Amino acid sequence: MSSSTFNLTDKVVVITGGAGIQGPEHAKAFRAEGAKVIVTDINGGDLKLDVTDKNSIDGAVKKIIADQGQIDVWINNHGATGKQAVTDWNQIIKVNLTGTYLCCLAAAEVMREGGSIINLASIYGLVGPDFSLYPKAEYAGKPMGVPAAYSASKGGVISLTRHLASQFADKKIRVNCVTPGGIFDKQSNDFVKAYSAKVPLSRMANRNEISGALLYLASDLSSYVTGTNIIVDGGLTARA
Repeated sequence: MSSSTFNLTDKVVVITGGAGIQGPEHAKAFRAEGAKVIVTDINGGDLKLDVTDKNSIDGAVKKIIADQGQIDVWINNHGATGKQAVTDWNQIIKVNLTGTYLCCLAAAEVMREGGSIINLASIYGLVGPDFSLYPKAEYAGKPMGVPAAYSASKGGVISLTRHLASQFADKKIRVNCVTPGGIFDKQSNDFVKAYSAKVPLSRMANRNEISGALLYLASDLSSYVTGTNIIVDGGLTARA
């Protein structure tokens, strides 16, 4: 361990799904620590990337290596939700689980010793949803819900993380997971109040409170940490 700080100066960090709710927060946090951040997203960012398309992933990796010479940290921040329909099931699994797997493989292929891959999961990959929260819940004026495919895919991401941590250990590439709880954004007041009542810290997370776990797992402070899952949920799953 070379430093008691994050020390991410000049580290090349790739963030998928970077144009979503959390991507900009993560990018801001890493840039503040001196990292070179490439934000990718199917809808824009610094580089367009479709995580469900291997050719798109390979092309993005090739361009990043050509431009930056290396990839030190890869953060799988992308995600999809939907409804309970079978078509939504297939797409959610394809984005959240298969897309994460494809990105992990592509990143590990070019990473040097000491690389760090970080996957984003969800508390609903650990515990079942409390459906009493959702009948009248809204996000940005639209009904909220938790489809089975979302829970299944995020549980899969947690298991996939453990598997790849073992698989990539001989390359000295670490693979870890961060599992956020509910993040305050545009939910209805009733949902925020009901959800917060179930959390030991009595509130939802602020949008900038997940990035700290990512910074830790990306840095040499976690040089002996692989295959783990850091839960950032205000204690909700500790009480479940």
